[in-house]
Amino acid sequence: MNAKALQILVPHGNPTGLKIVDIPGWIGKCFVVPRQNLKDLKNRPEINQPGLYLLFGVDEETSENLVYIGESESFYSRISNHDANKDFWNTAVVFTGGLNRAFVKYLEYRATTLAYEAKRMKVQNKVQPQENTLLEFEKVTVEQYFENIRFVLNVFKFQVFEAVEDSYADNTLYHLKANGVKASAKILEDGSMTVFAGSIARRKEVGSFTGWSKTARERFLKEGKMVLKGDDSYVTTEDIIFKSPSAAAATLSGSPINGWISWEDEKGNTLDENLRK
Repeated sequence: MNAKALQILVPHGNPTGLKIVDIPGWIGKCFVVPRQNLKDLKNRPEINQPGLYLLFGVDEETSENLVYIGESESFYSRISNHDANKDFWNTAVVFTGGLNRAFVKYLEYRATTLAYEAKRMKVQNKVQPQENTLLEFEKVTVEQYFENIRFVLNVFKFQVFEAVEDSYADNTLYHLKANGVKASAKILEDGSMTVFAGSIARRKEVGSFTGWSKTARERFLKEGKMVLKGDDSYVTTEDIIFKSPSAAAATLSGSPINGWISWEDEKGNTLDENLRK
């Protein structure tokens, strides 16, 4: 992958507040704004231009990443409406500059289509936009614009468009074989982990098994992503993405466990040995 540069301006000096992102030579501009800093966008003239925006949040019950994708000719008024009517989001990412109404409609279609296909986040849009008609050279132009959108989102770890199979750190298959567990998984570039369907989890839970992993296990059983196998085990019925190797290991084993040293490759090397040493 070729090197790529971007510039980040923090206009109010608050590193956790509004950020303005530019890519040298790109006509577009990106605003990353936490919900509590939304008013910092109010008097910026760029916000009244056509653009694409994404609202990111987390489901408090399931810990699933959520996203809403939209387009608008006046961002602040539209996002202010979402602030009142959509409660899930905590960060807005806005792309504007060099776009017209037809371009942003296409970007909305392209973004929602990829987000649904990637299944990295739960899309909150109720309606899937249809592709609008662009001239051939216009489509090439807007696709180039979209690649910059994708790049910026990945820099800020909003990997909403990246399919899991394209996001693995490498092709190494890791195994967890302990405490009645027999599971296979791969590590993703962002540090999350995919546990593959058919992995065996231990049914028994220790007393210290609490928190996210216990809640996740209960949810997976309710959703049918894990089902009972015999008297002592569960089996995963589909691939499941965990936020970390330790979260995956704990959920499968029913006990707190360090995933970085418990997941091993075919040679017996741990994740920690392969990736962090």
